Amino acid sequence: MKNKKIIYKNFIQKDHLNLKLNKNLQIKYNKILSYINKYQDNEKDVFHTLSRKFKINFQIKDLKKFKRYKRFVLIGMGGSILGSEAIYEFLKSKIRKNFHFFDNLDEEKLDIFRKSHKFNKTLFIVISKSGETLETLSNLVALKILKKNSKNLIVVTEKNNGYLHSLSKKMKFYFIEHRSYVSGRYSVLSEVGILPTYLMGLQINNLRKNLLVHLKNKKNKLFLKNSSIKLANIVLRKKIKSLILF
Repeated sequence: MKNKKIIYKNFIQKDHLNLKLNKNLQIKYNKILSYINKYQDNEKDVFHTLSRKFKINFQIKDLKKFKRYKRFVLIGMGGSILGSEAIYEFLKSKIRKNFHFFDNLDEEKLDIFRKSHKFNKTLFIVISKSGETLETLSNLVALKILKKNSKNLIVVTEKNNGYLHSLSKKMKFYFIEHRSYVSGRYSVLSEVGILPTYLMGLQINNLRKNLLVHLKNKKNKLFLKNSSIKLANIVLRKKIKSLILF
């Protein structure tokens, strides 16, 4: 295998399938780490969720009443739901709760869920940073769970004039604020990801601590480098002629 030679068709292939450490990428990676270390304690910075000084926007004692549920439904899009779904899929063998994720408009999936589950025994968590995400609101309405003073619905959104926040106040749902400076793709260590993680029965403090240690370990190899090596080996082994990277 190691004696085989890769023939690059263009500079893009060479950049992304080069088996040697890409020094430029490493420099960029170190710059990002330096920025995070410098500004993470700033409470208005997007990377503040990586700080040990970051404080979750809810009290654990207030959530204990929700842990009695064995079935949970997360409704969201993109970064509002993908982090929690990744944690659930990765640690599913350790989780004794059932989680369902609605992150797209799927009428068949909605219909099957409505017919096969008792809603009064399910906790619904709706997450949208803006409170205006069309797919999220559509799934919320389609599930027909909107009921004033509902005890099995949690809303996570910004304190703004968005539809979801206004609805939460009007219907008196349990509300958790989504920080305005935390964007979706960086939200997994904020309330967006930590709330579902807690309800999964996982140790949220240990999760945050271990992830932070891993992210700041400069000895870790670049994800892109590891991916490139694996992809290059697949190309060689399977004799693939074309490879498209997104």
